[in-house]
Amino acid sequence: MDYLLFLNKFELNQEKLKSKIKIIDKTASFQDFEQGFLLHSSLDAKELTSFQEISKIALLFTDWKEFGFKTLKSDALALCNHYKLKDYFIDVKFYDKVKISVTSLYKYINPYLKFEHILVNEKSEHFLYLELKKFDDVLKYRFAYAPRSLWCRNSALSIDLSNFSVVLENPTLVSEVSDFLRLCWIFKLSLFILTQDKLGFEKILKKAKEETKGIDYEKFELKIVNKLPSDFTLVGFSKHALLNEKDLKPILLTPKKIAFVFGDDKYGLTQETRDKLDTCFRLTPETKKPLRASHALSYVLGFSTAFKL
Repeated sequence: MDYLLFLNKFELNQEKLKSKIKIIDKTASFQDFEQGFLLHSSLDAKELTSFQEISKIALLFTDWKEFGFKTLKSDALALCNHYKLKDYFIDVKFYDKVKISVTSLYKYINPYLKFEHILVNEKSEHFLYLELKKFDDVLKYRFAYAPRSLWCRNSALSIDLSNFSVVLENPTLVSEVSDFLRLCWIFKLSLFILTQDKLGFEKILKKAKEETKGIDYEKFELKIVNKLPSDFTLVGFSKHALLNEKDLKPILLTPKKIAFVFGDDKYGLTQETRDKLDTCFRLTPETKKPLRASHALSYVLGFSTAFKL
């Protein structure tokens, strides 16, 4: 069997990984490519899933052949028929700049397969992986197949924190705003920036966005407001609060809409905001040195996730 093995982007020695594979299959052979290597082996794909170095595994269906829309469509259908697929999703990799777009590929492949009652489905358990690369100015492609279990090899939790939102009051540091943007994007939380100086904050926000380019801000719910959001239970955090993590648990488990309210790293929450909170908690065993606001949010989200498992 020929496998395309894609490697995780952390420090690793490919030769050591190959040696590990050779221990369980002495006949294995390898061919390097940009994202990993092509493995020829008698191993079952499941035997390769224990290697942490490997991020994705695909079964090679057609090796490099000259590109043509007619042959491409034919190979796509042959692949689907071989694995008896009723639906699929395509993942495309271009190694070189070409005059063909992903959209144009979809326009040729998807209607062709639909005519055969094989439907494109973003949530499909089956992935068609297509690579395009130039060889001496000749454009070629190859097809591979992967079930979701081999193509999406992560163990990320699916946790619903949709009843939580975050409020950050009067932030003044770009790094602080960047940290909140990352955390709220990762955990799919709405972020409210509470400030009376919208223009001043927008300068900070512009720089913070430059540091967080991986975030799709068209899909990120970020609001700049001059008063606390309504219809939320307002939960603040302060080293001077009388309640602690043990008291926080019932709040985190409630289905009600909760807004976690944080002050900036320099000055904390204003008196006006503290007076409007429904409740307030102190965090960590440390009584003198408080957490930075973004660290406190991470700490609370960790509790939230654990309690909801």
